[in-house]
Amino acid sequence: MYKAVISDLDGTLLSRGHHVTKFTKNVIKKIIKNGIKFYIASGRSYDQIGYVTEQLEVKIPIIAANGARIFDADGNMIYEKGLSSKAAKAILELDYENIAEGSHLNIFSGNDWIITKGTAQKVYDRISRDVKVDFKEVPKDELENLDILKIFYIGNHEQLTNLEKAILKITDDVNVIFVSDYCMEIMAKGANKGAAAKFLLEREGLELKDAVAFGDGENDFEMLITAGKGYAMGNSIDRLRKLLPKDFEFVGANTEDGEAVKLQELFLERAKNI
Repeated sequence: MYKAVISDLDGTLLSRGHHVTKFTKNVIKKIIKNGIKFYIASGRSYDQIGYVTEQLEVKIPIIAANGARIFDADGNMIYEKGLSSKAAKAILELDYENIAEGSHLNIFSGNDWIITKGTAQKVYDRISRDVKVDFKEVPKDELENLDILKIFYIGNHEQLTNLEKAILKITDDVNVIFVSDYCMEIMAKGANKGAAAKFLLEREGLELKDAVAFGDGENDFEMLITAGKGYAMGNSIDRLRKLLPKDFEFVGANTEDGEAVKLQELFLERAKNI
């Protein structure tokens, strides 16, 4: 019997409008009441995850920024692995606007979402209006002075793959992944949800084999394959599908409460039959 659940947010736990459905909320509350631990592992910053835990009415540890940061249930940061200044500098020196035409640069520094000065409208045009974000605009020539957790670019998928190749040519000290077809993220090598989940679970007296995990993006890959049992969402992006073994198990889409349906089967229906 598994003892914990590690869940991605966007495209996984969250349904339309980036909100938790009533069914999903009820299932999670029931499994937690039955003693199953529940953790969130998201590419979002800690501050951007808060409204989700409020919807769920839970106080739980959080893996943020795709594993670059971990917070305990009280909101204290217990782990951090940011980009090296050398790797960040090399990436920021790339002429990304010519390499990936139409894309725009974003940075997580501490709890701040940083964008280059003058690009706010581009960002608002790309992200969902349901996600409330406060940006900080910084002149491009001041970006390398920041303490950077991760760099990410939003734009056309094909253009972003050109940028991915350019980045991997100048440094091998990073982890480049797609969280969706239009969002490519760069983190420190070794910073991923799987490594973060291992750290968090061991701190909580558990092992990865004790947990089930759910995700839909390439950033969920390590977490899905190292957990005791991983489930990919029916709406998973192609980059993740190509990485997973052919017999990997998929559940319903996020808009169909795919995760909650599987959780109900694993932890509630089976419990009735014991």
